Amino acid sequence: MESENILEAKQVSVAFRIAGKFQKAIYDIDLRLRRGEVLAIVGESGSGKSTFATAVMGLHNPNQTQITGSILLDDEEVIGKTGDSMASIRGSKVGMIFQNPDNQLVTDKVWHELAFGLESLGVDNQSIRRRVAEMASFFDMQTWFRKSVSELSGGQKQLLNLASVMVMQPKVLVLDEPTSQLDPIAAEEFLNTVYKINRELGTTVIISEHRLEDLIPMADRVVVMDKGEIISAA
Repeated sequence: MESENILEAKQVSVAFRIAGKFQKAIYDIDLRLRRGEVLAIVGESGSGKSTFATAVMGLHNPNQTQITGSILLDDEEVIGKTGDSMASIRGSKVGMIFQNPDNQLVTDKVWHELAFGLESLGVDNQSIRRRVAEMASFFDMQTWFRKSVSELSGGQKQLLNLASVMVMQPKVLVLDEPTSQLDPIAAEEFLNTVYKINRELGTTVIISEHRLEDLIPMADRVVVMDKGEIISAA
């Protein structure tokens, strides 16, 4: 029987090696997130939002980072996982969208970008075609499905990144200031799509975002971070 919580972080601290010494970036984070919730993490630049997000994804370099505590993601421990074991968690349980739309793109065509992750996991061709078609329809991408990635606007690139993550069917979606490089119209469309994913697909969402007027109404809970600590949780 699966637990009520999709994410449980207990006493999580992260320290980075700087000039030969480890310096803490986040301190003793305790956080629980129920399945299907939207959690907004807010705070100034340097407050620890991105550090926590990448800890959930297991993206820190173990040679340059010390992580203590526990992060249970869908009842599976994340801290200490590396290589193929962490890659399988990212493929099936959690996906992440970063700030720069260009940095996450790996192929030259929209349709291939959607299929790439599934191909990497060895999913059969029939299933790839079906899931890619479903995502293209969900994101209303039919008019630019066969375009080159270089032809897309910044907003379209970030929506493509989002679709490429969602085609993997993750249970948790982590977004680190995903609209920071988008214009206001593209940003609103992107956040509306994230909310649609949560409502219609039931995907749990963790999002840090500076457009609070758009973020707060869609969030079930809001956590405020400052200097590496959670100072408020509502």
